Amino acid sequence: SSGSDIQHHLQSMFYLLKPEETLKMAVKLESVHPGRTRYLVVVSRPGRQLTEESCLLGIDCNHATTVGLVLKVLADTAITLDGDGGFSVSVCGRQHIFKPVSVQAMWSALQTLHKVSAKAREHNYFLGGLTHEWVAHYEGRISSDRSCLNEWHAMDSLESRRPPSPDSVRHKPTERSETERVIRTALKEIMMSVDLDEVTSKQVRAKLEECLDVDLGEFKSFIDEEMLVILGQMDEATEIFPHVYLGSEWNASNLEELNKNG
Repeated sequence: SSGSDIQHHLQSMFYLLKPEETLKMAVKLESVHPGRTRYLVVVSRPGRQLTEESCLLGIDCNHATTVGLVLKVLADTAITLDGDGGFSVSVCGRQHIFKPVSVQAMWSALQTLHKVSAKAREHNYFLGGLTHEWVAHYEGRISSDRSCLNEWHAMDSLESRRPPSPDSVRHKPTERSETERVIRTALKEIMMSVDLDEVTSKQVRAKLEECLDVDLGEFKSFIDEEMLVILGQMDEATEIFPHVYLGSEWNASNLEELNKNG
């Protein structure tokens, strides 16, 4: 079963860690290759200054459990939604795209990543500083095969990176906000009727398009952001991107609280 597979994969990841390191998060990612299993993992430990340091590992769990990607979480780490069911992490001029297998996995990943990158900013970790020496252990153990390595370093397609054409944005702002309102309402209903641990944001968007009978291509980013707002499960809404809060559905739409935070 997939549940026992995940348990087995987690166990094999723990074997990669040292006793003083903590596996903060492991999120299963989509792969362009059928049957390939990949995880984005966040590992943390106290550094020399006894402040928490973290890194991201791209782990391939196929015939063996191997490291395919290593990224230090430093003060300049930036996390952005790619508008197509995934997000990008850029640090020190390197950018990598990750697409979690479900909406729930995406929410968990973003929550953890924002926490560890906030710590990196708080302690001003920078490349060439005296921190993250322990990460060299993983950098020296990148051993996934060439095809897996290529996938960790692949950029998303031009299509999902292309900004909306100026015409579509300029076009009738009232019409756009009305469409967003309709999307928001339908999205809540859909998300209450699906298994969020199984469904991807692309599948949710397909259901929306079917329900509203319209192509929502230019609303991809809006839909991803709204999904996260609806998913929020914390009491206090937390801003993760400008104007996107992770909080309970009521918190996230509570104007008074948003004004207080913003």
